[in-house]
Amino acid sequence: MVIPKNVKGRGALLNTPNQFSQHVVEDFWDGSYYDEEFLLNNNETSYTDIFPKTIINKVDSPDVPANWSMNPYQGCEHGCIYCYARITHEYWGYSAGTEFEKNILVKKDAAALLTKKLKSRTWTGETIMLSGNTDCYQPAEKKYGITRQLLEVCLKYNQPVGIITKNALICRDIDILKQLAEKNLVQVHLSITTLDESLRRVMEPRTSTSANKLKTIALLSEANIPVHVMLAPIIPGLNSDEVFSICEAVSKA
Repeated sequence: MVIPKNVKGRGALLNTPNQFSQHVVEDFWDGSYYDEEFLLNNNETSYTDIFPKTIINKVDSPDVPANWSMNPYQGCEHGCIYCYARITHEYWGYSAGTEFEKNILVKKDAAALLTKKLKSRTWTGETIMLSGNTDCYQPAEKKYGITRQLLEVCLKYNQPVGIITKNALICRDIDILKQLAEKNLVQVHLSITTLDESLRRVMEPRTSTSANKLKTIALLSEANIPVHVMLAPIIPGLNSDEVFSICEAVSKA
């Protein structure tokens, strides 16, 4: 198997086999599944529209402090190498490797689906988490703006919402977030894993820089938007020595 040393802007270096696939693909010549030159020269992201019946998902995990989540996108261009959501891309017939980062599924009807749910008589108004699975402010959001549409719906119906992100693009929506915050309807959780840019580019190559994340914290705080910092994952030998320095940087933001 040929494994490239580096694919610019990607966390995964190759596509792993899909555990749900009924087909086995083998290279005709020498058993190599991946060609380094092909991977390096075919690095563009593709977007595919999908049309789910619902946008809200029930969260049953005892480890996640939320009962409901919604994901405007499946797959995530941030490419975090530690992402637990990679395997979910296999449900759609893709690989958890580079296809998770390059083949993004877009739910253009998300706002309409959320509106329908919030108008339902059975909905009790519990907090919904954006996103819980893939980042709602990944690069695709700049192109499609679905997360902003969802926030507009939440504001219209006074729906509490939590946000988890690694991207400074959230600052684009400070106008809506501020209105939600005035009604005590929003909590923002920003993830910072390291202050070392060389390490960040390996761990989470297409997230915002650590400096921009700190600026985002400051801007949200200045707008009186509740913002929390998630310091995870802590990986021994990589970023475990940065816990105190990150906390100090956040406190000064």
